[in-house]
Formats: sequence, structure tokens, C-alpha cells
Amino acid sequence: MTEEEIVDVIVVGAGISGLYAAYRLKQKAPELKILVLEAKDRVGGRTLTAALKICHDGNETDQFDLGGQWVTDTQENITPLLNELQLETYAQYHTGKSLAELHRHVQKYSLPMPYISLLSFLESVYSVFRLESLASNVPTWNPMMTRNADYLDQHTFADLMKPWIRNAAKPLMTAAIRTVFGCEPEQLNALFALTYAQAGGGFMRLTLTDPGCAQEKKIKGGSQQISQLLVERIGKEQVLLGTPVQKIVQNDDDTVLVTTTQNQTTFQCRKLILAIPPSQIIPIQFEPMLPGYKREMFKHMPIGSYLKFIFIFDKAFWREDGLSGEVISDGSFAPFGLSIGPMTYLIDGTSSNGTPALIGFIGGQCASVWTSVTYEERRKGLTECLSRYFGGHKISTHLIEYVEKDWNLEPYSGGCPCHNVTTGSMKDFVDGLRKPYKNIHFAGTETASQWMGYMDGAVDAGRRAASEVLVSLRDNNQLKDDDIDLYTFENQNRKYQHFRVPRSKFYYAIPIVIVTIAALAKVLFPKILQ
Repeated sequence: MTEEEIVDVIVVGAGISGLYAAYRLKQKAPELKILVLEAKDRVGGRTLTAALKICHDGNETDQFDLGGQWVTDTQENITPLLNELQLETYAQYHTGKSLAELHRHVQKYSLPMPYISLLSFLESVYSVFRLESLASNVPTWNPMMTRNADYLDQHTFADLMKPWIRNAAKPLMTAAIRTVFGCEPEQLNALFALTYAQAGGGFMRLTLTDPGCAQEKKIKGGSQQISQLLVERIGKEQVLLGTPVQKIVQNDDDTVLVTTTQNQTTFQCRKLILAIPPSQIIPIQFEPMLPGYKREMFKHMPIGSYLKFIFIFDKAFWREDGLSGEVISDGSFAPFGLSIGPMTYLIDGTSSNGTPALIGFIGGQCASVWTSVTYEERRKGLTECLSRYFGGHKISTHLIEYVEKDWNLEPYSGGCPCHNVTTGSMKDFVDGLRKPYKNIHFAGTETASQWMGYMDGAVDAGRRAASEVLVSLRDNNQLKDDDIDLYTFENQNRKYQHFRVPRSKFYYAIPIVIVTIAALAKVLFPKILQ
């Protein structure tokens, strides 16, 4: 590609969303010249698969995901793509009892949520279904059409929980927020949290491994293969790595100039798709400047604080002990004199080849504290956690490798798992994230209306941006194509602008039924809830 050669479309960002947009453009209009610019030295965005040591001599390795990894068959965008790319999935292991570390006490449980006491359990159940009821009334395309949207937008998720959660359920809910959003409830816009949950089918679906839930399946060989295979289909010569974008100029003649930091190289195109995280758009210079509603939206979307770690073993000893490997923790055990412990969430990470592993996350305040200590201190702190859960002798006897990925240090990402929204900022959500600006179109999982923050959302957003470009480049004599036209911002905005999800009375009855059943079960069959 020579300097200032004109192409039809430039896609900035070689994560799943950007690469799928380029792939769809090539499918629907193979005559278009497409170029993908990626700032990193690799493709995949917030997916990253690595070959890790699985034996003590280091001669054998297996593939593990250090970034996003889970999918479910109910995700209507990523599932067909995996089939098309011939990528197979396998079920997340979740047989046996789970563990909860709350208030410095470790306890086993078999229900979808821990049973600490009857009061806290009933409070947790009621709180979850109240949240599900609120989320069910949020239109994910335009959350400001929600009843009481202004009130929800002005308050945090912690404010939302205060009237319902007063006992032992609070640490559980806090741990869940750290795991899903990578932040604290006090930092999270209540309306955004409900929107995010609704986009994935509800809070419970975001936290469980059951069929249809967010952690149902993993991809054999790792999720980064999605991006790598898309590159092969687009053409490797059309994807330039190590090419950060510095400046974007939209000219009066409808051409777009894209200047990169690499030798100040300039590319020209007719249409541009920005498929990078909101926080990474801010440093780019725009001429003319982006509209104020977009600048303000991007500035008020901090990314979560997240670290992912993997313990690889020579034996899945937790399975032999009747445990699933899942642990939820409020960080109440705080070694080394720190204010909070490292553990947020742990789950069985055994590979598709059967290599035993436990993977986990340090999120929110836990990540803020524990990314400030050394690697060795972090490893020691997490090892102490695993020793409390499964026995120190088993950990020391069977441990092969410990690997971590601090996403806060990842160039051109700056965090994980998703961008959140501060209070008072949702009024610009639709236009700020999704609306095209002249010849610039916007993709990325944060702009999705389904499963935002997930790989499925990345595909959804990439398809919308590609559809907008295809429609804008269409000749007047070309017929409309519903497979394209229905997914543009203009059509979706027109369809859902005034759409309001009906208020459901059914959800208010569920807590009463669950509470009654749980109370009776505890009295009649106490061992079931242990």
C-alpha cells in the first residue's frame, strides 16, 4: 500500500468487531478496496490466546485464553460466525459444589447463589429479581426511553441496591459487579448497568454457566482464532499491524485522510470505520472535531480495572473433591497489610485438551490495590487464597505454572472487560456511541445493542457499521437488501427510538415463590442448601 493511495474503506482496529466489519464488506461488495489499521503488534483486541507450559520440564504447551473466552449458543451473532469459521466449542465445567468467600468465611454451596443465612439468601434472591425486573424494562437501543430513566442515570448502582440490600448479600453483589464490570458499584451508572444486563438477557445470565448463560462454553484452541481466521479471509496484506492512528481529517470532497504515528504515513479513503474502544478514540485528533455529544460520551466511559490469572496443575484435584472450581470472593481476606484481598472470581479453566487449570479475575478495587504490588506478592497472595479453598498441600504438590495478564497495562486497551458509564451521561448513549458522523462510522462491542461488552456484541456492532457503509456507497439503481438495510443506524434508530419494553408483573411474583420454596426447603431438607 503506497502513501496516500485511495481505498474505499479503512477500518481502524483489528479486534473482532473491526475485522468482522471488514469481512462483511468483502462478502457483500468484493470490489471494494479495504484496509485495516491496527495499533498493536497483533490482532484480536481484548482476546488473547497464549501457549502456556503444562509440564514441569516446559517441553509441552497448551492454549489458554488470557482475555475474553466465553460464548453461548443463545448469542445470535457469534454462534453463526464460529460455525462459518469451523471453530468448535466445549462446555464450561461446572459439576460439583461451588465456594463463597464472604466476610472472611469460606462456605460451600450448590444453589445458583451462596446460602450464608436464611435472611441473606432471601435478600439476595429478592434483590436479583428486583434487578431483573428493572432490567427487563430497559430498551437496549435507547435506554433513555426507560421509565425513570433520568433518576437511574443520576444514580449509581450502589444507590440502586441500598433499599434492598442491608445484610450479608451486599458483599456478594459487590463481588459480582467487580467480576462483570471490573469496577465498584459506587462507580457504575445504574441505568447503564441495567442496559448492559438487558443486552445479555439479564443479570443472572451474565453470571452463570448454565445453558444460555454467558459462561456456558469456550472455544477449542482459544478465542483469538476468530480474529486470526478473519484476517486470512480478508487478506493478510490488507491488515497493517503496529500502525496507530494519530489524526483523521474529513475533507469537503468526501474523502477522509488518516495519518498514523508510523512515519506520519497518510492514507485516503471514502469511508472510515472506527472499531476501537471509546477511551482510545479520545487521543485521536479530528478535523473537524467530533460533535460534542460524542466527545462527552467517550470522556465519561472509563474502562474497567482487570487482571486475569491462570494456575495450571498436573491434576484436577478439586474435581475429585466434588468441587466445581468456582469461587466468588469479596476480598475480605487481606494479606500483607493491604486493604483488600486479591480474589474476585475463580472458575475451572481446564483446556479442551484436558490440561487441568483454574482461571480467575482480580477486578475493581481489588485490581486497583493488587496491581500496585509486585508480581511475586500477587502470586503469593493468590496462592494463599487457593490454599484456603482447596488445601495448601494440594496446591504446592500439583502446581505447574502461574501466568497473569494485567489488562490495565495492555497498550491501546488500558483495561478490561468493558467500558462503563459515569452518572449523568446516558443521555448521549445512542448518538454518542452509534450515530455516524459524516463519513465516519462506529463499531466496537460497546456500541452493540445485543451482548455489549462480549464477543457477540463485537460482531453485532461490526455488522451494523458495515451495513451503514454499504448503504452509503450504494448506487441509486441498486436494489435494497434487507440483510444489509435493516441493520443500519438509521433504520434501527427509527424502529426502536420510541420503543418501550412493557412493564412485567411476572417478575414481582417470582421472588415470593422462590423465597417460599427456599424457606420450606431449608426447614424440611437442610442438607440441600448446605
